Amino acid sequence: MGSIKKFFGNPGDRPGVRFQASIPDQLVPTNVEILDDEKNNKKTNVDLVHDIPLTKNDDITESTTCSLSDGSTTVELSNFKIQSNKTFDVNKSFTGLHKGYMDLVLDKLVFFAGSIVAFFCVWVILIIWVIIGAIYNAPFNWQVVMQDGQSIQCYIWDTLLMRQQLCSSHEQLLVCCNLRSKLDTFKRMVKEIHEKNLVRHDYNECESIIMDTDITSLDPTNPTVEKLDSSCPCQDEDVIDPATLGQLPVENWYDRVSNYSSIIVGSLITMGIFWIAIAVWIGCGAIPQAGDTTPPFTGQYSGSNPKYKKFSDAWQMDINTAVAVSLLICTTFLQNIRARHDQFIAGVLVEIFEKDERIDIMLRTKLNDYSPHKIIVIPEAKRTWLQKVIDWYADVIGTGIGVIVAIIVFGVWIGIGTPMNWGDDWWLIIGTYTGLVGFIDGYVLREVYYRSVTIEETNYTEVIAEDLELMQILGISNPRDMINSLEEENARVTKTLNYRISAFVNKICSDQYSVVCGFLIVIALICISSGMKWSTTGQLIANTPTMIIEEFFLIVLIQAHNWADVQRRLEISTILAHRHIIEYHISKVLA
Repeated sequence: MGSIKKFFGNPGDRPGVRFQASIPDQLVPTNVEILDDEKNNKKTNVDLVHDIPLTKNDDITESTTCSLSDGSTTVELSNFKIQSNKTFDVNKSFTGLHKGYMDLVLDKLVFFAGSIVAFFCVWVILIIWVIIGAIYNAPFNWQVVMQDGQSIQCYIWDTLLMRQQLCSSHEQLLVCCNLRSKLDTFKRMVKEIHEKNLVRHDYNECESIIMDTDITSLDPTNPTVEKLDSSCPCQDEDVIDPATLGQLPVENWYDRVSNYSSIIVGSLITMGIFWIAIAVWIGCGAIPQAGDTTPPFTGQYSGSNPKYKKFSDAWQMDINTAVAVSLLICTTFLQNIRARHDQFIAGVLVEIFEKDERIDIMLRTKLNDYSPHKIIVIPEAKRTWLQKVIDWYADVIGTGIGVIVAIIVFGVWIGIGTPMNWGDDWWLIIGTYTGLVGFIDGYVLREVYYRSVTIEETNYTEVIAEDLELMQILGISNPRDMINSLEEENARVTKTLNYRISAFVNKICSDQYSVVCGFLIVIALICISSGMKWSTTGQLIANTPTMIIEEFFLIVLIQAHNWADVQRRLEISTILAHRHIIEYHISKVLA
């Protein structure tokens, strides 16, 4: 049974992590054999340390060896690298298995889907569709094409979003292990340096200068700042200014538009406008309108075939088309802002890793200590049986299994085209299927994301705590002014009514039982549509509510991403600020 599960990629598995950071390459001892002529050519083994200047590799900026445990007695090693394009290269996936060809292809697709090119391609397609609709007076098939196209796009994008989400969470766990593994060594070595009294003679003066430093005081007239030399990173506003911490860089007009759009789309106001629009649409359904029926009519408003009908198919098609356009934009937009966030995080991590490497070299060289870093263990997270089922489904979506299922479904759909005479019902049926599946995917995406963020937050909190512990050992005052300003801002935001309502909605939508609720809704809609023999009206009944709720969940997901992404960027930027201060302090103490 295990072999079969492994063949399909271990769906549902979330193994614990065992990680050991690597020693800088230039400090790895090489055991060589030499001849000592003065002692009768006696052979002696010695360790030579490569004293190579620290250089930056343009292709791969960080390489760290770790080990993952899938619950077996065999510990398998894995590597992760941050490449020059600011993407992670992890040869083992979140299920603990080595990545296969399909995984690599999906990773490439995820990268492309989050690019500006993909985002603008969607807008080009949308504009062409609008122009065609204007030319041909928006016929029925024109709306069906948009709904089918969007449903298929959303079905594929759900796979990419889920994979992006699962991979990113796994990568952040490895990053936290990397940082904690090195921090443990730094703390041990700093204590040893103090015990052996290996600090410079004027250490006390150096210590007092940095202990008195307020790293948020950027005023050059501040007497404390005047004590520091020009190389002190505490004066670098780009590194430590709390006003800029956590913000995505704005390189062009697109970045500026994207930043503001993500705030607007993922807001409580947008949620309110969305449901007001739905209420207006429901109200309009009570107004009789023409379009569904053909002559001869049994009357204007009565009979089996009236000219004007309430809550007609055309009425449902209108909202389906509008929501389809919104889903098309929001899914690509979410993929894009996620990619920009991940690239920002990767860029900051590269700087942190470079600082860690310099600190590691300074400490090890001073102590002549080349012992390995500590192995950090993150055990498998506790999950309920329902959460394991949800993770299993998430893996089906975000792995090669989902691709295989999609190919089979589309093949069957094309195969039944001839028996169904390629009619309206045939066109709608693929949209109905992908819409129902996408509806469940929306619940799963939100629930899995909530758990992933919670785990990441716990691990980053531990990293920052160990950061502050190292600074205390070094005699550096906690940069509380910066941290307090961030905490005060978070406290101010969390007290607002806007935040409380949004947080409540997010929590409800993220609950594991919400997934069950979504599944039951799909079962009910399938029963209703089956009772109507999957006619046009029956399929629209299955399509309409699922698309509306799916769009609402997407808005909620964007809002949750905004909150979590800002928090993560704040934490990463704070860690980088700490590294600048720690490196400066150690370089002065050991000089």
